[in-house]
Amino acid sequence: MYEQNYQNGYPMEEGMRKHAMRTFGWMGLALLVTAISAAFFYFSGIYLRLYLMLGGLGYFLMIALQFGVVIAFSARLTERSVGTTRMLFLAYALITGLTFSVIGLLYDARSIMFAFGITAIYYGALAVIGYTTRINLMKFGPLLYISLIVLIISEIVLALMGTSGDTMLLTTIGLLIFTGLTAYDVQKMKVLYLQCEDEVLRERLSVYSAFELYLDFINIFMYILQMIGNRD
Repeated sequence: MYEQNYQNGYPMEEGMRKHAMRTFGWMGLALLVTAISAAFFYFSGIYLRLYLMLGGLGYFLMIALQFGVVIAFSARLTERSVGTTRMLFLAYALITGLTFSVIGLLYDARSIMFAFGITAIYYGALAVIGYTTRINLMKFGPLLYISLIVLIISEIVLALMGTSGDTMLLTTIGLLIFTGLTAYDVQKMKVLYLQCEDEVLRERLSVYSAFELYLDFINIFMYILQMIGNRD
């Protein structure tokens, strides 16, 4: 029993805490990169010049580039170096900052800051729940991902029909889905840590978990902003 509670010379619980701190540290760094790059692209006017030069095609190119980075990030995760994994994560955060630079055109600064503050508090509470709960959240994973796919398809169909996808109903559903996904991904981070004994692989998994948690935060922020934001 004693050996099961200790690993690499320190208690398992302490190792778990260090892993969680490292994971949330990378997530926080990625959010910082996104925020700084979004502000830079907005105030420098780069996003506007790209839009005038490429038109609507520019937006789809940015989305395609983000998907490309996601695919590259997820592929061969166990074989790629930790440094490359981190760079891909930060590259995605930078590209997201470029796509988010248009938010300043849609919402006023006070709404953006207020929504970010609410998101930080709400997300923090969900992270604590996911980390401390004894309920097995892993069994809810398939349901959450299926719900997310249905939501994405619904938003795409509405967009093709020329209808806005940011209705209160879809926004509420999206927020509920990512509420569950946040708690799920925090617990998943712990499960992955316990299932792996290789420290190098754990570092890769730490960045991977940070990426998932980053996406949860970004989506919760966007849904909250849609709910309470004042259009500029």
